[in-house]
Amino acid sequence: MNDFERNYWSSYCDFIDLFAPLTYLGISIPLVSPYYVLIHENAINKLSDKALSKSIKTSIKKERDIQSHFEQRLNSYRKKVSQSKGKVVLYDTSLRIPELMLKEHFLPSETMILRQRSKNPKPPHAIPAAPFISYSKVNKKTISEFQTKAIECLNKVNFHPIYGDKKFRNRLVKIIPGIMHQISAAVHFFEKTSVSCLVLGTTNSSDTRSMALAASLKGVPTICLQHGIPMLEFGYLPKVADYLAVYGSYDVEWYSNKGVPLTSLKSMGHPRFDEIFKMNVMDKKAFQTHFKLDPSKKTVLLVIHHEETEIPKAIIQQMKGTCNLIVKQRNGKQRDSEKTVLLQKEFPDVSFADDMHLYNLLHCVDAVISYESTIVLEAMLADKPVFIWKLRSLVPSSTNYYEQLNDYIFQDAGTLVKSVTAALEADFDKQTWERKKTEFLASKYFAQTATSIHQLKALIQSLKA
Repeated sequence: MNDFERNYWSSYCDFIDLFAPLTYLGISIPLVSPYYVLIHENAINKLSDKALSKSIKTSIKKERDIQSHFEQRLNSYRKKVSQSKGKVVLYDTSLRIPELMLKEHFLPSETMILRQRSKNPKPPHAIPAAPFISYSKVNKKTISEFQTKAIECLNKVNFHPIYGDKKFRNRLVKIIPGIMHQISAAVHFFEKTSVSCLVLGTTNSSDTRSMALAASLKGVPTICLQHGIPMLEFGYLPKVADYLAVYGSYDVEWYSNKGVPLTSLKSMGHPRFDEIFKMNVMDKKAFQTHFKLDPSKKTVLLVIHHEETEIPKAIIQQMKGTCNLIVKQRNGKQRDSEKTVLLQKEFPDVSFADDMHLYNLLHCVDAVISYESTIVLEAMLADKPVFIWKLRSLVPSSTNYYEQLNDYIFQDAGTLVKSVTAALEADFDKQTWERKKTEFLASKYFAQTATSIHQLKALIQSLKA
């Protein structure tokens, strides 16, 4: 562990302890708060300072100690599993189980979906669904009292280098109403609903963590699917659910090294990746027509980041015209980031993927260029050569997930473009790439077949027995 990591995890534990009075309906507000978001862009810069440790009470010195320190703060929520009857509840934040897969593998009479948002298009399955927040019952006076209590806690640490930061203070007070509604919704949901198992897509957002803790307090077993590659560990720790369904043996070892018990780690891939092997993808001619591509040229998918667009811009400038180039933006709000919009305006004649399914894109292109995202793993599962451009803004806690692929990771656009061009022109050591890809997938993904959904169902059934 470096100073940044030690200070991050230690100050996180301090935050939970110092703001412990902010406990609502038996659930700690600081424990479910998005700590990384609270310190991002301001206090986070102080974490590399070795002297910061003088202001931190908790002392986490080894990576293996991370989970154990959080367990000290989670133990009071760990109730003996007492619920084996009731519905399997799927909470849809970052869950990403394909809709048709839900239809094939989950009975509507035994399953319920909790929607993060109230409005969703009609799905192909008949599983009953309800908006999560509709279970909330919090009055404005109570919220105001907790915000006042938060200010009192903040005033006690007014000169702390992190908690005394003005932006930190403002953000904490601002997020309290939303978190209280989420805690209320989670607690009241389990009071009203008989649940045999809760399946989550992450436990690192305040709504999902509220659900996981509320379930634990009721003795309901919980499973958390791995929502992406752990490029930054802050989005994947601490473990809050009873079981983590991870991609492969690498992730089992990674979590174990952070102090997570092996018995709670289940290697099973992810149901969304099953679609790579079984999805009926778009016909290549229809794909070419959709994007108005030149069928005589090779097609490359370029995956861009919402903040770092300097290298993608250089790649587009150098490759435009030499091949069919399709640019994939980030999903959600990040799709319309200021830098992404500027890039689209600068290159109006370049195709942008918009809402086309990623797996249609992967199956219909000849090569993929991406930053260090989960799409790199998905492209390899789809049997496509991948070239990675290095993000410059990764904080000092990068896990170097793609380290095995160093020969295909590039710091500058020019060298990357030369390698991609060589691959498109068949001047490419395909044998070496295939060997590297096979070795990488052997440790990173449990099986290259469409069986993850069956593994998940088997785990759910074992908890209901």
